[in-house]
Amino acid sequence: MNYTRLFFGLILTLTLSLGVMAFDVRAQDDAKASMKSDKTGTNPINFTYDFRVYNDFSWLNATGDGEQNVTTVEFRMPILDGKFQFRTRVRGVSIKADYNNDGIDEVDDSGLGEVDFRFLTVPYLNMAKKMAIAIGFEAFLPTGDTPSGSDRFSIGPQVFGVFFMPFGIKNSLIAPAYQHRVSTWEDEGVSRLNQSLFDVFFLLTSTDKQYWMLVNPQYVIDHETDANFGFVDAEFGTMLDKIMGLNGHSVYIRPSIGIGEDHPTDGSIEVGYKVIW
Repeated sequence: MNYTRLFFGLILTLTLSLGVMAFDVRAQDDAKASMKSDKTGTNPINFTYDFRVYNDFSWLNATGDGEQNVTTVEFRMPILDGKFQFRTRVRGVSIKADYNNDGIDEVDDSGLGEVDFRFLTVPYLNMAKKMAIAIGFEAFLPTGDTPSGSDRFSIGPQVFGVFFMPFGIKNSLIAPAYQHRVSTWEDEGVSRLNQSLFDVFFLLTSTDKQYWMLVNPQYVIDHETDANFGFVDAEFGTMLDKIMGLNGHSVYIRPSIGIGEDHPTDGSIEVGYKVIW
């Protein structure tokens, strides 16, 4: 028996089962009304029109020396009367790496990176209990003409919880998430993808929603290569309406460090801009 495929089948069945649960329309409408003033873009179940562009510079974990730069353009929008959210991301990648530390770059390339899209919905929302459950389905396209592109088509069903005011802390939330990503098609000579991704972030915003900070540890188990690695991110952001009079605009900085024996990057710095309406 192929336990990997059985496990993925169970995850997919759970995702589809949750997706057909009845919506508590009144609870969702009330929650949306209370979230309407939040333009930080940090609440994962606040379905708004959202444009983002951000750049991530990483120091690669190689025997020699290496660096990677990824610029991402992202767009989100609510669909079907706000019951679902659609998100797409397009990446441009440049990478240089001297794996043998001989002063010669084995890899020096740039171009289109991975393109993905996702549909997300919230089948359970109970503001009296200050919690919600969201489910999503993500697809990663076989795009990319760089080493950090993709020569496979993969899918990634996901489920996560959102808990508001955890431990009684005002203006905060915590969101643990799980995603299982597998490839359904690979180019010739490309290995199959089969990963479990664990993610949790703790968010704290100011009372007036002008500033925020979050901590986001992530961990990946690669079932094909037996690699285990993770990242710990910290983000600090501010709205620009009071500073520059730009309503719904914000900027942030997000440093990260790699953890685990097989971590692909030692660290990274991401800076980003968002506009939400």
